[in-house]
Amino acid sequence: MKKNKILSGAKSIGMLTNQSAYGWKGDYHFKTIQKEFGLKKLFLPEHGLFAELQDQVSGSGLLYDLGDTEVLNLYGDTEESLTPTEDVLSDLDTFIIDIRDVGARYYTFLTTALYAMQAADRLSKKGKSKPKILVSNAKNPAGPRVEGSPLEKKFSSFVGVEGTLHRHGLSAPGLLEYYKDHFNLNLEFYRIDLYPKKSSEFLWVPPSPNIPAQTTCFVYTGLCLLEGTNLSEGRGTTRPFETFGAPYINDLDKALLEKLEEKQKGVFRLRPLKFIPTFHKHSGKVCGGYQILLDKPKKFHSLLFGLHLIRTLREFYPNQFEFLQGPYEFRSDLPAIQLLVGDHFLLEYLDGSRSYSEIKDYLEDTEKKWKKVTKNYD
Repeated sequence: MKKNKILSGAKSIGMLTNQSAYGWKGDYHFKTIQKEFGLKKLFLPEHGLFAELQDQVSGSGLLYDLGDTEVLNLYGDTEESLTPTEDVLSDLDTFIIDIRDVGARYYTFLTTALYAMQAADRLSKKGKSKPKILVSNAKNPAGPRVEGSPLEKKFSSFVGVEGTLHRHGLSAPGLLEYYKDHFNLNLEFYRIDLYPKKSSEFLWVPPSPNIPAQTTCFVYTGLCLLEGTNLSEGRGTTRPFETFGAPYINDLDKALLEKLEEKQKGVFRLRPLKFIPTFHKHSGKVCGGYQILLDKPKKFHSLLFGLHLIRTLREFYPNQFEFLQGPYEFRSDLPAIQLLVGDHFLLEYLDGSRSYSEIKDYLEDTEKKWKKVTKNYD
């Protein structure tokens, strides 16, 4: 079904989006929808409409004047704020999801979309009117490469949907259609074309403040694990996730560099450096660390690198390296590293009770199984 046919018949449209949905008819997509079809409600994910907010910062204070369009924030001060209420959706006949994912399950935008779809499904189960779900053809900027293992139920959270791999390899509509089928959601689901089939990597709008370039997406799956440690993942620099380190790291230690680079030779290299984060971890302090440079981005296994990085730094700096404790994305019962890794077998590797070859073989198996499960989705 053509997008214009669906949209032209819509009388009450809601839309989940942010600044990453840009370029259709030369404007932000929400503005085009508002102008041409009318937009009753605009739903915001984490970071706000224009990616103004840093990670884990509530958007409840954001205010936008969009005329008659009501703006609803889906990343507020409580876990309940993450899901739109059934009442909020009940007066909509169409719900558009038009937002960029970066290919990793920790990235919260498509989890927000899933929560909205589940709320619409609950309306259906109660015999109430539910909106049609329209998902734009936003492609996966990290490409089709798959990495990781299914998230175990125990570790399910806003940064991890149960059963999903660390790097899923699907487009936004592909993953959401998989969720629809996997969770048996009774929804009318349509894909709509708002983006050209081919687009230049230079036409990049950051979906959130710490994904400044498309290259960030190739390293994010592995380097995001550093959020569960006292290592800086580069927030507060101009190349977050591509730059990482800590005040206690000796970037001149050749033995450390050789150890970090010993896996996946010829695929990446590390450039030793020093940096000073302007905010977040180690703000204002000189950190020793590295910039990761990818020689072969499509062959780089980011998750394996991230796991190897953490285990190596634990071994080199046993008295300084720490896993962070405390609340993380609305869960306080488990440390962040467990929520992010989400797999006992991989956590055992970080603790030193599994070998690199064991987890490499394990991931090859789980990745093959995921590809079979998702072969009809893209």
